[in-house]
Amino acid sequence: MSYALGIDVGGTFTDAVASDGAGRIVSAKTPTTPPHREVGVMRAIEEIAAELGIGVGDLLAETDFIAHGTTASINALVQGTVAEVGLIATKGHRDSIYIMNAEGRTLGRAAHEIQDTLRQRKPAPLIPKERALEVTERVDHAGKVLVPLDEEEVRARARTLVDQGVEAIAVCLLWSFKNPAHERRVRELIHEIAPDMYVTLSSDVSPRIREFSRTSTTLMNAQIGPRLRMYLTPLQKRLEENGLRGPLLVMQSEGGTITADRARNTRSPRSAPCCPAVSSAACGWRSSSATATSSPPTSAAPRSSRA
Repeated sequence: MSYALGIDVGGTFTDAVASDGAGRIVSAKTPTTPPHREVGVMRAIEEIAAELGIGVGDLLAETDFIAHGTTASINALVQGTVAEVGLIATKGHRDSIYIMNAEGRTLGRAAHEIQDTLRQRKPAPLIPKERALEVTERVDHAGKVLVPLDEEEVRARARTLVDQGVEAIAVCLLWSFKNPAHERRVRELIHEIAPDMYVTLSSDVSPRIREFSRTSTTLMNAQIGPRLRMYLTPLQKRLEENGLRGPLLVMQSEGGTITADRARNTRSPRSAPCCPAVSSAACGWRSSSATATSSPPTSAAPRSSRA
């Protein structure tokens, strides 16, 4: 008998559902156990195994995959319980996240709030200015290197951020999505100073034009990345130690999944809320397919994201 497991780790409860090939469904609900959320997950799996009348090892050994959604990322962002992060930006451009342009003043606001300009206030910056540092380099809009990267300056900035006690560093250089070579070299230089530092690059996370949105996304990725790593790494280890051979898949905000070792990014904050919409669409298509043959809509088809 093979199983598929679905696990949703919320702020209060952890829910788990197991389905076998014969259509039997078993569920369990246990308290979430922060900061060691893997404990609550294993307890939920233990309850499912007991309901099925088998051991946890047997259940996990026969599980094809585990689909996992969590509100841990969005809760951390909303509550401010995120990692301490530093930023390395192109010289002259670190203030884009503080100036915000019109974009930062209007994102997430209702139409009537956007129109009421006199009452608008900038949101609080994601990091304090003393942790936003600059390095000498310049790439143009076509990806051509105009000013070489000052590697000694990068090393000095990395040491400064390490001395400030940051847990992660976001790197966002001008036009890096056209040529990521400088950002990748900055990561290498940071790891010379701090081999275990969590480093995230804008060219990996958000390779697109618009400095404010690209930098903000990269910073948030750095803020939640270490927390997700601290959670998913021990969870995957516990599951594998207890017999899981299939992948641990983490739901992404757009409804797809990626493997846990690639899920330390900003595509996971809305992973739990998106699950009902995706599953409902899939169930609706399956019900309708009983009377008519058609292909499932793209939004309803399970898929793997390229995060």
